Amino acid sequence: MAHAVANSYDRLNTGLDLTRQMAQQLSQAIYNGDLKPGQRLPTEAAVSQRYGTSRSVVREALSMLRQSGLIVSRRGSGSFVADSPTAELRFKLPHRSFQAVIELLELRRAVEVEAARLAAIRRTSSQLRHIRNAMADIDEAVENGGTGVEEDMAFHRSIAKAANNAYFTASIDFYNRFLQHAIAVTRTNEAQRLTFMEQVVAEHQAILNAIADGEAEAAARCVVTHLSRAEKRLRQAPAELFDRIDKKEDAPTSTPN
Repeated sequence: MAHAVANSYDRLNTGLDLTRQMAQQLSQAIYNGDLKPGQRLPTEAAVSQRYGTSRSVVREALSMLRQSGLIVSRRGSGSFVADSPTAELRFKLPHRSFQAVIELLELRRAVEVEAARLAAIRRTSSQLRHIRNAMADIDEAVENGGTGVEEDMAFHRSIAKAANNAYFTASIDFYNRFLQHAIAVTRTNEAQRLTFMEQVVAEHQAILNAIADGEAEAAARCVVTHLSRAEKRLRQAPAELFDRIDKKEDAPTSTPN
């Protein structure tokens, strides 16, 4: 085990962040298969000697891998590669700009079109009911004076979940962290015109109907239409829309007395 690591990786560059370097090299050993699922990692002392650094650096690097889901600790036995190691995506935080919203719409199109296609084929009756409820939640939120942003995200996530492929929901859960602002922009823009809101409701209903009917290609086309029209509607938005939303999101929230 130590031999596999020793053959693959070099001593650390002392001019850089040692902990991060070590974490990256050990991660790469796991991704490459040099360290296999369930395999015990070398002792802290062995890793420290191999990399020419202190044991505190080793402990910090292993902590980073543990938080990332790559390794697990077993009391009295040491650290082991997780049976199902996870990989972490890293995105730069998107700018609050028109172009960033467009790029996020493009990403959604790449993932959610296929998710809808598979959902039409694989969804269960329980999952279909969940999609229906998620759509109803959007209408209820808007009727109560809300934007429906969270509910909109939940609606699309429920479709991805119905694809019964954990990678779709994992991907959406990841990029949903960056979508809050983008969807706030699109929904605020759509709420300014009754015709826009009617279009969005009709598009969501079309997606739901296609999934309910088991029409895979129709479901995919409906998502393409929905996201393409969202982009088109956004391009018709007033120039000050982004500034208005930024001020609203940045405003401090009041606390109850």
